[in-house]
Amino acid sequence: MSFESEQVTKYREMVESPLESLIIRMSIPSIISLLITSVYNLADTYFVGRLGTSATGAVGIVYPLMTLIMALGLMFGKGTGTLMGRQLGRRENDAAQRTAVQGLVYVSVLVSTLMVLGLLFIQPLVRLLGATESMRDYTVVYARYILIAMPFKAAATALSCILRFQGFSKRSMYGLGSGAVLNIFLDPLLMFGFGMGFAGAGAATMIGEIVSFFVLLWQCTREGCIQIRLRNFAFSWSGMRDIFSGGFSSLLKNGLSSLASVLLNRAARPYGDAVIAAFIIVNRLVHMCQQIYFGIGEGYQTVCSYNYGAKQYRRVKEGFWFCVKLGAALLVVIVIAFLFPEQIIGLFRKDDPEVILIGSWILRAQMATLSLLPVCSTGFVMLQGIGKNRDATIIGSGRQGLFLLPLIMILPRFLGVACLIAVQPCSDVLSTLLGIAILRPNLRKLETGDENGAEPFQAAGQRHGTNSGQ
Repeated sequence: MSFESEQVTKYREMVESPLESLIIRMSIPSIISLLITSVYNLADTYFVGRLGTSATGAVGIVYPLMTLIMALGLMFGKGTGTLMGRQLGRRENDAAQRTAVQGLVYVSVLVSTLMVLGLLFIQPLVRLLGATESMRDYTVVYARYILIAMPFKAAATALSCILRFQGFSKRSMYGLGSGAVLNIFLDPLLMFGFGMGFAGAGAATMIGEIVSFFVLLWQCTREGCIQIRLRNFAFSWSGMRDIFSGGFSSLLKNGLSSLASVLLNRAARPYGDAVIAAFIIVNRLVHMCQQIYFGIGEGYQTVCSYNYGAKQYRRVKEGFWFCVKLGAALLVVIVIAFLFPEQIIGLFRKDDPEVILIGSWILRAQMATLSLLPVCSTGFVMLQGIGKNRDATIIGSGRQGLFLLPLIMILPRFLGVACLIAVQPCSDVLSTLLGIAILRPNLRKLETGDENGAEPFQAAGQRHGTNSGQ
């Protein structure tokens, strides 16, 4: 099948096939790849936990750095992908090819520069991240491997978005999943089989990220996919601006999450390594549950961008409500974690009663409000997918930025650890209320645009199929 006919088939699938089954088909590979990634993060925590509480804390100290790398990859990946999705929905295949290579080149150059700076100033970096004296040596070792993997991780994240927004969610899953599965097997092999100890965990992560990048790059060469060819690259300030504006909300959302993790680690530091380790274990567990919601959103965002570009606004709105309802059906996972927190935390630090006790309180508190997540997570990807970047930025930054950061700095001063545990649930409630206020008028505009047959709103520079900078 030729490239053109493959694109026609993909277009019809996105704008004509039954909406609910389409979203589920797009979501399942994203959920699987995100869960596999979370499992390998938990595997790191599990195997490193055998080396002691300080080692467990060190992995969590470096986690915000990994989140920041992913945030940069998502900024360029989502900015490139959402723009590509709307271009493909308008059948502008040549413009989509140029957009793809621009996004990949920009993220590779930027993150490679940051990697060099991080390696040069690694000691001040780990102090900034919140490492205690007992954790510092562990943290430096692990951070060095993560920094070397930094360009590969960011580029792989961008490539996975580029594949997904073309409707190739399975190819994205194969790429991300291959590196994650390899990491899970390499952790015990390098740490204990080859006697590398804590350094083995960092090396396993680095190798996994490199493998993911090359598998994803290969997936982009397969039939029917937009080709990543350097000869299509032409630097353009306006092209960079379009990609940056489309992905900035993802950068802010994930960057604030990284900053919140750093501040949380620093706020927990006066209470000892056990409190830090408890927060790290719970955050990994909650993050794994969140991946189900995020995976649904990733699948929906592909459908959303395509259909918005094709002016199928009713499908955009109906898809939003379907995802919110689907997310609400996953409460059973939350109930299990709420009923058996001690047993779950004990899987990671069974020989440390203090970590189990504190971790159980934290897990129950965060699970109590996790069911609110589908509203903002689905709303964020919808607004980003249709080019409402300002509103997407506000919703995306609400949970971890507008509310969590001030709460971390204020609440623990009153009741110590108890208020530190309460900051995330309070932030969840406040950000959901903000999300509802922003989403209501946008959903009404979608319905009005659909009924009148006119585009209710568009990203600047993209009316009538134009794309400045392409």
